[in-house]
Amino acid sequence: MKPSGLYILACLPFLFVNLFAVIYKWEIVAGISYLAVLVPLITGFNHRLKWTNINFSFFMLLLVISGLSNFIDSAYVNLIILLIGMFSYVFLAREALKYTQRQTANRYMLVLFFVLIAMNMYFLFGHLQEMENHFLNFLEWSFYTIYYIMLLILGIVGLIYYLNSYSRKSVYFVTLVMALVIADVLRDMADFYLQVTSVQILESLLRFASVILAVLFFATREKKLRLINLV
Repeated sequence: MKPSGLYILACLPFLFVNLFAVIYKWEIVAGISYLAVLVPLITGFNHRLKWTNINFSFFMLLLVISGLSNFIDSAYVNLIILLIGMFSYVFLAREALKYTQRQTANRYMLVLFFVLIAMNMYFLFGHLQEMENHFLNFLEWSFYTIYYIMLLILGIVGLIYYLNSYSRKSVYFVTLVMALVIADVLRDMADFYLQVTSVQILESLLRFASVILAVLFFATREKKLRLINLV
């Protein structure tokens, strides 16, 4: 096994602790274990990460701030976390757009692209409608609406990058985007209208996966590959 694989395996104990914390409602332990997973990842991939890259450094900074904010139970803090999440997604999108080179797409790829975008819009709009009855005020509704528009934009960037690239880096990114979108939707489902433990567990799994995928995305250089190399 490659050394990078060992560092990813080192994340598993933190994941197990986090899942137990979610099940037993140990919020502080869940928050600590979530941030602690960065230790083996940064240690293992530090030689491949460029801290001078503004997109990477600001994304990691906002990720840590968002994780620390989870220790404070307040409706206003939740809105701040949404803002932090939106700004962190901006830096993710900026990094992906750096490597996106427009290719000529056939009609089938264009149809696929618009179908996927339409499905995501329908899914997110339906979720936002379900949440609408639970909003306390117009400000909160506005924040969540803007947040989901940002998620949709991130999804569009992910699809454009993936369909115009043929690299391991683009695969990491589109998988990262899917994990983030679903994790954010599950988080809000658990907060507003579907407060069951299974939803929180799945959200936690995807949140951990998104951290790992984000580090892999930034640590992987853009290189065109054959299909066999992506497996």
